[in-house]
Amino acid sequence: MSTPESAEGARVGIELDPLGTLTITIERHTKLPSTPAGGRLIGEAADCRWEGDRVRASQLGRSASDWVRVHADNSVSVDARILLRTDDGAVIAMTYRGKADKPPADGGVIFTAPTFETDDERYGWLNRVQAVGLGRRTGSTLVYEMYALTAGT
Repeated sequence: MSTPESAEGARVGIELDPLGTLTITIERHTKLPSTPAGGRLIGEAADCRWEGDRVRASQLGRSASDWVRVHADNSVSVDARILLRTDDGAVIAMTYRGKADKPPADGGVIFTAPTFETDDERYGWLNRVQAVGLGRRTGSTLVYEMYALTAGT
């Protein structure tokens, strides 16, 4: 696999800039085990907390849920939305999709691709971030390490 080149001809790679840790505590699961599109598991979060160098935020109200689809091969697709309020009052909407080779409850590692929306100028840089995350579940808690993708040379 080759590395893309910039307009100036220099080779460009991808670097990971740490965004912090997202911890989600799931309060309730609703199961739909056999829909025509596969099994569904809807997890409602009791609490979410993002701890990073540039962002510290908590779940706003009851705004977080994770709609998981379990496929016939036992792999998992994730579709999640979380509304967060930073410790200094900004509101950030986080959306992510992802994949796991087996359900997180069975030890599957979750790979996600978060994006963010905010109207607060202090966090406007997040509107331009494509992030990636790696998550694991222990009991009712999901912990993701999140990174912003940046161009490296």
